[in-house]
Amino acid sequence: MVAVLLVDDVVVVRMTLRKILERGGHAVIECSGGNEAIGCLKSAHVDVVITDLWMPDGDGLEFIRKLKAAGSAIPVIAITGGAPRAPAEFSVEQAISAGANKVLMKPVGKDELLGVVAEAAGCA
Repeated sequence: MVAVLLVDDVVVVRMTLRKILERGGHAVIECSGGNEAIGCLKSAHVDVVITDLWMPDGDGLEFIRKLKAAGSAIPVIAITGGAPRAPAEFSVEQAISAGANKVLMKPVGKDELLGVVAEAAGCA
């Protein structure tokens, strides 16, 4: 079982991804933005972080930067539907530059998500 911190501002997205992850045998902690996620990491152990990039309450890019600047080795999987008014490649480049280990484009498939989580956690 992998402990996953799931960060996304859209409730339906969090619910869908949580169900996939839990059915895959993982424990999930949910946060609605990067600011909340920083607090969650202070009180919970996680093996992998999955974060959206573009959120109003502390965007994922800033969250990833803070996490990496603090010296965290927790693998980060960024998920995105693309930046507002920019090509999808922009989001991928920004996420990698911020320190994400992997970037997935929404909509994320079940097998793709579970495979990337297993890989990030060293289970694959």
